[in-house]
Amino acid sequence: MFSLREFIKKGLIAAVGKMADYQIILNAAGWLEKGVLTEEDLAEIEAAIYKQYEEVEADA
Repeated sequence: MFSLREFIKKGLIAAVGKMADYQIILNAAGWLEKGVLTEEDLAEIEAAIYKQYEEVEADA
């Protein structure tokens, strides 16, 4: 069964590293306001954003 929430969340997480962080954050906030995403979803997206920088620092 199709889930708009999961579709949007997966898309935003997949955009990490490909789109500017602020764009992902603003898009996620917009979906939160519409009631599609939850704060827990935003926490997952935020964790993905921070994880990309941890991986870069580990490689340095």
